[in-house]
Amino acid sequence: MKQSYVIAIVVFLLVLAGIVFFGLSGEKDMTQDQMPITEEPTDERPATTITAKHQYKDGTHIIAGETDMPTPCHLLEWRTDIAESLPEQVMIDFSLTTQAETCLQVITPARFKIEFQASEEASIEAMLNGRPIVLNLIEADPGEDLDDFELFIKG
Repeated sequence: MKQSYVIAIVVFLLVLAGIVFFGLSGEKDMTQDQMPITEEPTDERPATTITAKHQYKDGTHIIAGETDMPTPCHLLEWRTDIAESLPEQVMIDFSLTTQAETCLQVITPARFKIEFQASEEASIEAMLNGRPIVLNLIEADPGEDLDDFELFIKG
């Protein structure tokens, strides 16, 4: 009788070891068959859109607009890079910064006005904190003053 208990325990342990062995080897094979995760460019549109008025006057592009900031403590800054090709390729690099450790999270609009010299045919793109965004430019009326603009967007 003791011998049958020993045999039953040994068989049970062998079955358990087999289940563990084959279970782990199956997981290993599944992970090897999976494709590695890589960041490849997609055809999806960027999540952020900034709409602004655009005016070209006397060799100067003027872009004036407004975008939402996550808090009133954030600052909107930008840098304009112009590639010297014809037509020029202009990249406006927006960045949001803050020095505050704590700030009430209230969406706050921030206005901007950017001026740069380039040909009228220049292509203009934008980034926000290093990520591409959609820059929706609306042509301003001739003679419109972009120092005091209003954006009325139907949506």
